[in-house]
Amino acid sequence: MSEIRYPTPAEIAACLTQPAQVVETAAGPVEYAERGQGLPLLSVHGGPGGCDQGLGLGEFFRVNGFKTIAPSRPGYLGTPIATGRTPEEQADALAALLDTLKIEKCAAIGASAGGPSTYLLAARHPHRVSCLLEVDSVCLDYKPDVSPLEEKLFMSKAGLWLMSFFMDHFPESTVKSFLKAESTLDRHEMAIRAKEILQDESKFAFLKFLMATMSERYQERQEGVHNDLEQFAAITQLDLAPITCPTLIFHGTMDKDVPPRHGEYAKATIAGADFYWIDGGSHTGFWTAPEAQAAQAHALNWLRSKIQA
Repeated sequence: MSEIRYPTPAEIAACLTQPAQVVETAAGPVEYAERGQGLPLLSVHGGPGGCDQGLGLGEFFRVNGFKTIAPSRPGYLGTPIATGRTPEEQADALAALLDTLKIEKCAAIGASAGGPSTYLLAARHPHRVSCLLEVDSVCLDYKPDVSPLEEKLFMSKAGLWLMSFFMDHFPESTVKSFLKAESTLDRHEMAIRAKEILQDESKFAFLKFLMATMSERYQERQEGVHNDLEQFAAITQLDLAPITCPTLIFHGTMDKDVPPRHGEYAKATIAGADFYWIDGGSHTGFWTAPEAQAAQAHALNWLRSKIQA
């Protein structure tokens, strides 16, 4: 079995400055960025986000031999909202991007708000997805469970800028605030987790990177955020039964943002789906939980086994 490598802080940060381009597709203009060599992996970001975030979400796979292709979903950065408002339209836009890039079939990973479009890409265009990875992904009705203060911090330009500033100057309190908004950890567990993240340069680098993809250029992401909230609130449950490709679902047991019932529904609905609980994992547990590296290694080994099968 090939040796597994984990991204360095510098490699994670480089995803923020990777050049992107806009291409015309049958669905409309789509912005995307790519990193690496090897088999293509479509990496679809959450919200707020963009192609920069998608690159970072897939960076672990890039350093282990994949070429990460990260689109900006409609309303984010360089992809106009007219390219697709609904999850179905966004799934079709992903298929159209693959057409334009002349990629017949590839693996795909969706995280959080990137879940609806990637789930439906596999459901509506089954011949385009060789295997599917989902990380704490939305597939049921979604409305953020945040306090008024958390809403101002994490869903406004000023609040996100402030959080980014605090991350640089008051990292421990900022990480705790982030964990409070995205996890159901109690205060004691939160303090332990925050210290662990701060002591692990890769985990802390990932959280700083994630904050940057939420706060920097927020005006170019805001339309996508508002559209996501409107669309996801209207979901009852996505029709995932048509998905036939190998599927692996990760979900944190302590995810407050996208509760575990989303992952449980996907597991129960997709025939033969594999499931991995990230014990004590928050919404970003795949990258920041104590067992994050074990979860990532499991994902990579699973992905390699399905592609070689």
